[in-house]
Amino acid sequence: MLDQSTREKVVVHVAYPLWRKHALIAIARAKELQDDGADVLVTYCASRAGTCAVNFAGSPVTCGICRNRVKKSATAAGLTLVPLRTPLPSGSDDPQPSWHEQKELAEGVQSAVTSTFRQLPGDSSGSLLIRGIKKRYYRTTLGLLRSMKSVLRDLQPDRLEVFNGRQACSRFCLIAAAGEDIPFNTLEVTSRIKPIIFRGHTAHDRVKIQERMLTHPADLEVAKAYFEKRHQPGANKFAKQHAAAFEPPDSQGFQKRVAIFLSSQDEFESLGRDWKSPFPDYATVIEQACRENPEYLFCIRFHPNQADMASDITTPFKAIESLANTVVYYPTDTANSYRLIEWSDVVVTFGSTVTVEACWMGKPAIMLGPSFYDRLDVSYNPRTTEEFLQLLRRDLIPKCHENAARLARFEECDSDPMRYLGHDGKTIVSNGIRLFNPWLSQIARTSDNVFCRLVKTYAKLSNQYRRRAG
Repeated sequence: MLDQSTREKVVVHVAYPLWRKHALIAIARAKELQDDGADVLVTYCASRAGTCAVNFAGSPVTCGICRNRVKKSATAAGLTLVPLRTPLPSGSDDPQPSWHEQKELAEGVQSAVTSTFRQLPGDSSGSLLIRGIKKRYYRTTLGLLRSMKSVLRDLQPDRLEVFNGRQACSRFCLIAAAGEDIPFNTLEVTSRIKPIIFRGHTAHDRVKIQERMLTHPADLEVAKAYFEKRHQPGANKFAKQHAAAFEPPDSQGFQKRVAIFLSSQDEFESLGRDWKSPFPDYATVIEQACRENPEYLFCIRFHPNQADMASDITTPFKAIESLANTVVYYPTDTANSYRLIEWSDVVVTFGSTVTVEACWMGKPAIMLGPSFYDRLDVSYNPRTTEEFLQLLRRDLIPKCHENAARLARFEECDSDPMRYLGHDGKTIVSNGIRLFNPWLSQIARTSDNVFCRLVKTYAKLSNQYRRRAG
């Protein structure tokens, strides 16, 4: 039996409790740490009408379901619970966050809003409704941040752990840990929906994650199966929108065929300052490339996921579409991305997985901006538009595909198994722990999803009205 003074002290925060996999992983991790001898405290949000990433409507009913679920589930697992108070009582002596911490928290709020409402920050700032949601969200998480700082100061744990850490209702944990100089881990799921632990960094730290990718062997058999599977509609939801009978345009008379693949701008905007790109305006850099190289044929493929964005992302491409050497495939068009890669002499991407797929398929790829693949040497990575245009005019050779194989093995094989979690071939399943109130949680999630869809529809219509009026 470990002496109490020598036992590791760990705080595990249950973030997003209404989301099944998030709650399962946090409680399973906390129970496993406790079984292995750690002194574990489980924190949770005790808001009664808080606004967060699972309750944008700020519903007190949703808050009640959420609190109840954590308390029942963690108590049944034999875990010790600590509620985080919000709003704070008047006269509270909980520590006031610094200006820098408050700025980071505001970025976490914007990250969640951008991801949920599919609007670029400039557009969401122009919506009175979304601005109101952001203010309420910020107030809720500011209270959580102050409460967590107080808990960490009193307890002085050896480590804090939380799921993901990007959006404000989990990011406040990392802000508090950094302010108190306490190490942290972030919990996540892999692309195969298995638990994974990122030790000492977030789930969106592309440098550390690529370092982890590069520890894997270049298993060509695993990679072959992985990339072949991505072409199949059953394994890749976007492949369902790839027309089997699609034929790229006739390139007769052109010197080079360039396939350009766009990414969802909101996904990168939501990741924070470390992901700021020197190529934020897709249309401007692409138009310059097309106009300066009339002897090249450019096929521009929007990502199918961009069809759901509330911000206007297609209008800037109307002028490009009118050029004689360009063909534009919009988000709802059923072009086949893999046929375009095969057709091309060079592939240009804005950080998407297509970069790695092009490398695997033996095509030279130019990647514009940061991504989870920018340190794998699977592409040419210019830092400026001028460098990009110079690369475009060169006869590039494909990069070695070994690191593409390492990424594939990371995606297929890497995870951190947990004692109280299993896998049914599709997703995580419980192995000895129970999440309470599944139906009430589902109703609460569905209600908030309806609210968010209404807000997004309103925001999209508002954007269209402002564009017509302006």
